[in-house]
Amino acid sequence: MSELHQLQKAASLHDLAAILNYTPSALSYLVYKRPAKYTQFTISKSNGEPRQICAPCDELKALQKQVKVLLDKCLATIEATSQARGAISHGFKAGHSIITNAEPHKKRKYVFNVDLEGFFDSIHMGRIRGFLISNKDFKLNPKVATVLAQIMCHDDKLPQGSPTSPVASNLIGHLLDLRLVQLAKRNGCSYSRYADDLTFSTNKKEFPEEIASSDESGNSWSAGPSLIKI
Repeated sequence: MSELHQLQKAASLHDLAAILNYTPSALSYLVYKRPAKYTQFTISKSNGEPRQICAPCDELKALQKQVKVLLDKCLATIEATSQARGAISHGFKAGHSIITNAEPHKKRKYVFNVDLEGFFDSIHMGRIRGFLISNKDFKLNPKVATVLAQIMCHDDKLPQGSPTSPVASNLIGHLLDLRLVQLAKRNGCSYSRYADDLTFSTNKKEFPEEIASSDESGNSWSAGPSLIKI
């Protein structure tokens, strides 16, 4: 039985604990009772701006690593049985990198790149729980989805520094990818995403204004109405 099928059959914290190789009491303690689960500190981004890190304690980090492995295996099962998931997202995935993300955009006349502000912060527990319950590939029991979302979130958002945040962001980000890849196709563009960086490219004479447009000088670009709406 695949890990995905085991997860879909699970109906309680007890069932999830067994899948993760935890006792129910140990899992319950980490999720609901363990004090001081995170340590917060600030580091500098490559551009010098501050980035707040929420590092989980060792016990929680070990649990989150187990959840990451579980979700990675579930995604591998889904991708093996579905042709709908292509290489749209290239961040935090084995065999993918900034190089594979750049590949679809080589030798293009225009390449438009936009960064999503507060990517992890915008993904809260309700979004993750709702996805795990309603997504056709998962369809998890609400109780199990709730516990998984609680394991992955801190202060009702994905914490920078958690082992589960990248895979969780890709789960939610895939919903965005499906809409943006359709926008790209309608406008004769290629699309890919690396974490919170969205890239569109085309060889058309003019870049589609629904995605982005420039001022008269051509030096300043801004997102178009369809891209902003999505």
